[in-house]
Amino acid sequence: MAAYKVHIKGKSELELDWSYSKISMGEIIPFAKLVAGKLAWRSTLTDILAVLPIPQFLVVFGFFKMRGRGYLERKKILNVFLLGQYLPRIYRIYLSSKELRQTTGIWVKALFNFFLYILASHVIGAFWYFFSIQRETSCWHHACIKNSTNVEGCMSTFYCDGHNTTARNVTFFNQFCHINVEDNATALFDFGIFLNSLKNGNTGHIHFATKLSYSFWWGLRNLSNFGTSLETSTYVWESCFAVFICVIGLLLFLYLIGNVQTFMSMEAQRWEVIRNKMLLKEKDIERWMDRNELPDDMKKEIKKNITQKLEENKDSDLENLFNILPWYTKKYLKRVLCMDILKKVPKLERMDEKVLKMICDYLKPEMYAEGAMVFHMGEPLDSMLFITEGTILTYKTTGTDNHAHENAKLGPPASPSIGTLEKGYFYGEQLLHWASQKNVNLTEVPSSADNVKCHTKVEGFVLMAKDLRTVVSKCEYWWKLSISTPRVGGTRTTPNARNVQQKPGVDPQY
Repeated sequence: MAAYKVHIKGKSELELDWSYSKISMGEIIPFAKLVAGKLAWRSTLTDILAVLPIPQFLVVFGFFKMRGRGYLERKKILNVFLLGQYLPRIYRIYLSSKELRQTTGIWVKALFNFFLYILASHVIGAFWYFFSIQRETSCWHHACIKNSTNVEGCMSTFYCDGHNTTARNVTFFNQFCHINVEDNATALFDFGIFLNSLKNGNTGHIHFATKLSYSFWWGLRNLSNFGTSLETSTYVWESCFAVFICVIGLLLFLYLIGNVQTFMSMEAQRWEVIRNKMLLKEKDIERWMDRNELPDDMKKEIKKNITQKLEENKDSDLENLFNILPWYTKKYLKRVLCMDILKKVPKLERMDEKVLKMICDYLKPEMYAEGAMVFHMGEPLDSMLFITEGTILTYKTTGTDNHAHENAKLGPPASPSIGTLEKGYFYGEQLLHWASQKNVNLTEVPSSADNVKCHTKVEGFVLMAKDLRTVVSKCEYWWKLSISTPRVGGTRTTPNARNVQQKPGVDPQY
């Protein structure tokens, strides 16, 4: 019952935007209409009916009052309410089953269907236990009606209502409601399918675990064989209960078989989607791995992770592999892709390899679209860029001179000097000089000496200024030792002409 209350409350909070504190008195009625329109009334009404404890109240106030001839009629009404309470609950389970999407795991769906089978067995076993008690009390009522001149006094022997009643030894109870009947004898009262419960003392004063397990086993056994082994009496409601068991068992079996076929079909479709997506991306991924000269063990690891990610979600984005790889694979892959580029940086070429590995760990993958601006000339240079794919243009602009040319109508301005940076190149080495100084902060980062623009789609890694400072502070000894060592063979990037291939290494000011 508590679970239903939580479900109703949570569903209402999701469906409604509770902003009633901002509503004026004149807006209460329109707001109430809006709330009523947003609520899913069918589902909400189902939850309310499922949670109302009407049968439980009837059991407390009606079932234990066994006196009088009207008891049997009241008992039938109680049974109707008990069975009726399960209709909205079954409908709620049906609504919940519809929420199982195709992305839901196959094991989750299997457990849900198994839960339905277990739940049905428990409910049927509980009703069997409850009806066993009812049949026993019905037998007592019939015994009093047929064998006693004082029916009310007879019934007082098995009902205590607070009156001063004297216990009477009514022997005809054992004769009329005898349960240990010999095979060749005919019982005066046929208990039908409830006889075993009475014979085994399941309705008597025994441990609750014994009652629960025995009743559950009875429900599971008869639900599994569709109730074919049940031998009923001529009592109409008992026959209806046996028919109900047979029908429910058959429906659950068909539902289970249908769901198994559906799940198998969905699983086959999902694997087909994964296979097609892998075929579409396999060549691109293979080319990307070959271009970056990844080792074979890394290729196998990447393919394994891609397949695993597609199994979890067939709509996974494969454009950027770093979005789907686990952290340990990302760490190794960044070192494979960027270690050689870091060693080409003049200020890092003599750096200890442990420091370079730490820098690799702080690198963040980035993808830039064609035509995207990476850095603007004169703006703060807060990161270094290491290119692993694509082409970048670097150029300077003289905005004042160009503006003067246009105003004087002297013709188009002179073309700026353009350089190119390709795979294996980097930009932003002046950030290393900034990080090497003491007591610097992010407000003192250098400015970009060039405009940096993507000529094609670019893939690379960026090292943020704050992360670079973290590396320097952690490896201060090795950093000072490497930076103080004279640079050998350092080259300067000179963007003097269009389409000139630059040597990787330094920004123009170096």
